[in-house]
This record gives sequence, C-alpha cells and structure tokens, in this order.
Amino acid sequence: MVILNYNSKDLLQQTLDSVFDQDWPNLEVIVVDNCSIDGSPDMVQERFGDRANILRRTLNSPTAGRNQGFRAAKGDYVLSLDNDIALPDKSVIRKGIALFEQFQWASVLAFKIGTLENPTEPLPEHWWYPQPIETSKDVIFYTDFFSEGAVLFRSQALVATGGYDDDFFQGFESVELSLRLINDGFVMLYCPSLTCGEQRVRGFLTQKRTRINYLSVRNRLWIVWKHYPFWRGLFYASGRITIACLRSIRFGWIDHFVSGVKDGIFAPRDIRSKRRPLPRTTWDTIKQIRNSPNLATTVGPQTITAANPTLFLR
Repeated sequence: MVILNYNSKDLLQQTLDSVFDQDWPNLEVIVVDNCSIDGSPDMVQERFGDRANILRRTLNSPTAGRNQGFRAAKGDYVLSLDNDIALPDKSVIRKGIALFEQFQWASVLAFKIGTLENPTEPLPEHWWYPQPIETSKDVIFYTDFFSEGAVLFRSQALVATGGYDDDFFQGFESVELSLRLINDGFVMLYCPSLTCGEQRVRGFLTQKRTRINYLSVRNRLWIVWKHYPFWRGLFYASGRITIACLRSIRFGWIDHFVSGVKDGIFAPRDIRSKRRPLPRTTWDTIKQIRNSPNLATTVGPQTITAANPTLFLR
C-alpha cells in the first residue's frame, strides 16, 4: 500500500488507523511524505513504528511521490491512497484481492469514493466514469478512468507503464495514465464493493479558485500533445478549453485559465518529446469500453460472472 501525504498529519493518522485495522495479513504500508512541515513523518514514526515505511522526499511532487512509493512496494498488488481517504470497511483489501483472483485479466480496480458517514454513496466530484452515476454506482463495469485517490493496481501494470508522468505534477494525471494502460492492453474496472470515505470533502474544485485549475487546463493540453492525433486532439482540446473558459469566468480564475492554456499549448520540450499518438485501435477500444454493458446488475454477496474481456479489447 502506498499513501501520499503533504502537511495533513491528522488526516493521515486517521487513514493509517483504518489501514492497520484491515483484516489482511502481512500488509506493507509505505507513506510517501512530500516535504511536510507539520510533523507528519514524526507522527507516523511515533504512532506506528516500523509497521509503516516512511519515504521522506526532498521535493514536493504528487506524481513523482506516488511513483517512488510504487517502486518501493514489493507486493503483487499496490493499493494507492490519498492521505485523506480512510477505509471503514475492514475487509476491503481482502475484497480487492478476491476480485483480482476472479477477474484475472483485470489490472486496475477503481474504488467507490464516498464520505466517512456514507462510504457506499459515491461523491459526484469523483465520478468521471463512462457510465451514469444514477444507474451504475452499484454495478461493476469496464472503465477508461480511475480516481487516483483510491485505486488498486496489479504491480505488473505499474512496472510496464512506469506509473504516472512525473512532469504532470498534479491534475488529470490519472487520465493520462489510463490512456497508456489501455494502449498497453491493461483492463480497468470500477468496483463498487471497494468502498472508502473521503475525510476532507472538497467538492468540485472547478468551482473554487485554486492552483489545480491551472494545472488541470495545462495537463489536459499536455495529454493532447502526448497521445492525440491532430484532428482528434483539436476537437478534444477546443471543447474542453471552451468549458474551462466559461467556468473560469463564472468562478473567478480566469488568470489560471489563461496561464494554463499558454503553458499547455507551448508545452516544454520534455512533453513534446514524449509525443506518441495512440493508434486507432486504442481509440476503438476506448469507444467500446464506454459503450460496454455492465458486468453485473447488482453488487452483493453473490458471485459475479465475468464477461469475456476479448469482447472489448483488441
């Protein structure tokens, strides 16, 4: 398990309390601390001792920090959590491993992210899946997206793709990684039985003036630079830029929008040198994923019958 932290000592403590309350044996817990100055690493060491491995970074970067934790992890599976995500279900790790054993062709399991008070009801701000939340929140389905706040990986998928792009820092980094995972043939599932609770509910960040608005606009354009053929990228970018512009005017972050567009279009050489437009077969796969039927109509104690993955993947 890899938990990313930055200056959130109290939230991190609650997250770790829930982690060590899990019924899964021999749990490896790695806390990646991004230069916190609030005493987070000392708290981890004093409260949890050698049960948690602390990686103290000297440079704050969410993407690079997660990747460092992934590289340090030794298990066949890696659960990646934000420091404000708690696990009220004591058997959730066991459930995740059981799902991997059942769906042996799947490599990424996305969690349902709710609140601590109601972890079984997903928060809309974490729902960017291809299926509508009203009808699909309690069913398992193929997805082309996962939330980086709570996700279970097979280690081999992280090794093969290299994890997140360090240059992205934060903002749509899971979208970029999802594209590479799908392109490399890895299957992702949304799994509503894997529940967790967000301790610090932040709502829709597009409605607030934060630096993430700049990063999200910039990184969307960097995704176009890296992965989109010209015409598909132009269509994708123009629509997203228009929506972001309207939101920035409405919610007061027009300066972040302008900076994001400028730095996104005029991407640095490190980003432009990574340009590898995804082939048509990958875009066809994404289309099939978005139009695919659910793997089950309900999630409960009954066994879920796996669909044939070759129906959706090339």
